Amino acid sequence: MLGKIQTSLAKLLAPGEPLLLGVSGGADSVALLHALVELGWRPHVCHLNHQWRGVESDADAEFVQTLAAQLGLPCTIEARSVPHDEDAAREARHEFFGTVSKRTGISTLALAHTADDQAETFLLRLLRGAGAAGLSGIWPERQIAGLRVIRPLLEVTRAEVLAYLRERGLSHREDASNADVRFARNRVRHVLLPLLEREFNPGVRDALARTAEILRDEDALLNEQTAAFVGALFKRDRLSGSKKSRLKTAPTDSVDIEVLSHAPVALQRRALRLWLGELSFEHVEAVRALRHGELSLPGGVIVGCEHGRLVKIVPTEPVTGQWVLKTDGDTVIEELGVRFVLGEGGERFDAEALGASPFVRTWREGDVFQPLGMIGTKKLQDFFVDEKVPRRGRGHVPLLCAADGRIAWVVGYRIAEPFKVTERTRPVLWLRAESV
Repeated sequence: MLGKIQTSLAKLLAPGEPLLLGVSGGADSVALLHALVELGWRPHVCHLNHQWRGVESDADAEFVQTLAAQLGLPCTIEARSVPHDEDAAREARHEFFGTVSKRTGISTLALAHTADDQAETFLLRLLRGAGAAGLSGIWPERQIAGLRVIRPLLEVTRAEVLAYLRERGLSHREDASNADVRFARNRVRHVLLPLLEREFNPGVRDALARTAEILRDEDALLNEQTAAFVGALFKRDRLSGSKKSRLKTAPTDSVDIEVLSHAPVALQRRALRLWLGELSFEHVEAVRALRHGELSLPGGVIVGCEHGRLVKIVPTEPVTGQWVLKTDGDTVIEELGVRFVLGEGGERFDAEALGASPFVRTWREGDVFQPLGMIGTKKLQDFFVDEKVPRRGRGHVPLLCAADGRIAWVVGYRIAEPFKVTERTRPVLWLRAESV
């Protein structure tokens, strides 16, 4: 076992690198703690008492504290009231480890997951219907909640752990709940895996661990390809629009359905998850099939289909208000996320036509303006439709208005014909808008 751990550590840590170690008091974490010390490491021991098992949980904490003291190691132990739920417990541990990291300045955390944990995780995710990302299992190294998390025992079986403890006469704590087959992981551990070993393949744990490793590598490759595809997708999106840069209130967060649908299905699914966040298979397929209307997704995100594009919409209330444009400095409008800057490099306006007190506001029902180059006026709503501005985003587009109230600039899109600069225009106002 020591040889396997030493090989893993050589890949994961620099010699003498400071290290936090999560120690529950169970066999795996106790074995890793002793192995690290045996190999010359002096980790900072961390233990969170979830208070799930009353006096037994308190005894676990006391055991870990005593063990750290015997080994002369620094130790942080906390007790928190955590709901009896695995996800809640995981979040509480991550928060606890993050707190210890900030307090100690140590940014690497070691956890004692074994090859058996890898096999169990693979089967649990397979039974729930995971793809390659899920079936890639437990990663040897990951970033979690700002911490670099490493797992030096992933090549070590639980049998090797127990043999190591027996050989050295080392004690550990037993959690009685680990034998409770009402929990899915325990049923996999005590029922399903022994059945697979007995009836199908005695080396099934190694086989599952190998499969997870293969899928991790393939998943990493597909992630690279997906990132490149998404980058090209949005780059193509920007180039196909106006040459002028749009504000963040403009509909740049959208995807051309035709371009997306011509990509391999695997890339489509991964691209949508990268764009919209972690989604279930059912939600991903619903987005891929969306051709009209809107679809509500977890996290409050809505995806709509407008003009052959999938548009991501984060629901917000339309912004209403009116703001005076400063003539002696920048005008920042936090509500719209925009800054107006006077000076060359932006749009040019006939200052006389704008008048002495131009101002900024947002869309109102019935607004009209005369787009540059057009004879006659156009409803602003129709202009938004032509420019493919999502309905939910129209109330966030800044409108620069002249002192008499006429719309001079639909910011990020087009100025109005009456305010253009000609050879006879004097004076000229230069103005540019930036996202803040």
